Amino acid sequence: MWLLTDGICESRLTNSKSCPDCGGFLVTSHGHIVCAECGLVLSREYVLPTYQMGERPGDDSPDASMYVSLGNRMHIVDGLGSYIGFHKDRYFQDAQGQALSGRMQKKFKRLKTIYSTRIRIGKNEAKYRALRTLNHVSKLLMINEQVRDRTAYLYKKVVNETVGGISNNILLIAVCLLMAVREFKEEAPITLDEIADVFEKCGHRVNVRAIVREALRLKSLTGHSPEIRKPEDYVPRVLSMLMNSPRVVSKVQSRGWKIKDYENALRNKILEVLQTIPASKRGGRNPFIFTVSAAYASDRLIAMQYGKRAVMTQKLASTATKVAEYSIRDHFGMMKKIIEVSHASI
Repeated sequence: MWLLTDGICESRLTNSKSCPDCGGFLVTSHGHIVCAECGLVLSREYVLPTYQMGERPGDDSPDASMYVSLGNRMHIVDGLGSYIGFHKDRYFQDAQGQALSGRMQKKFKRLKTIYSTRIRIGKNEAKYRALRTLNHVSKLLMINEQVRDRTAYLYKKVVNETVGGISNNILLIAVCLLMAVREFKEEAPITLDEIADVFEKCGHRVNVRAIVREALRLKSLTGHSPEIRKPEDYVPRVLSMLMNSPRVVSKVQSRGWKIKDYENALRNKILEVLQTIPASKRGGRNPFIFTVSAAYASDRLIAMQYGKRAVMTQKLASTATKVAEYSIRDHFGMMKKIIEVSHASI
């Protein structure tokens, strides 16, 4: 919903919380979120660095829309204006697509070299290196662009709101990545250990303890902190790992299951088992390992329900999900007692 007051276009944030002071509506004005009733300024408003031109693409017109950069893309340190040609282009053409003369090729190559990364990033070298590392890590973890851009957004927001300089930009970008994947829940089921491992593979001194310590320090300074991951967030990933294991698929078929029927039955039972076990009983257990153990328990439950033999063993579940057998055994021993109350004996 848009409002036009005194020539200023404002957007009413209908999905946001009300003003904590007077309970009025929150609007954006001049890049800040403010209360329309009392004028209280709550925080800065960060928007996407692109906007759409033209109509949305239809089935018969895939090129109907164009997304235009405003000059400061989220996931990189970028200067205003545009590149000469493409980013790494060394052969130049005019507006009609005709190759330039040798003299003009030399001229534009020199101009493009002068407008180098070193000049464009200016005093933002630390930010540039952090975001470059983020792009590399994003490819290794195979996360989508939305998670990457959300990480860059959180990183820039923390940098702008933190009083004083940032002592370790790489560690901060790792914490922001953790915050982003936690926000996307099951769409980005990346564990804390995997984030720490991939940063170490890139040559940075980042470990789980350092990320947790920085996250706690960040919470005390800015109020930003990663959300607690729930086992339900890992259900799609655990199912994918199990159903992509040739040994699991082979045993599913040998038990007389159709692959899709077994997958659907297992998914529903995992969610049912996780709802059965209260959060107070889970304690500080690893949510990913907890979900794998719930999948092992669910396999035994649906086997009894449909009168078939169980598909998974603890070793098979361990091999397919890269979780230690003793961890599955420990978690299963805890949840077995609770499941027996609401289900038949496993």
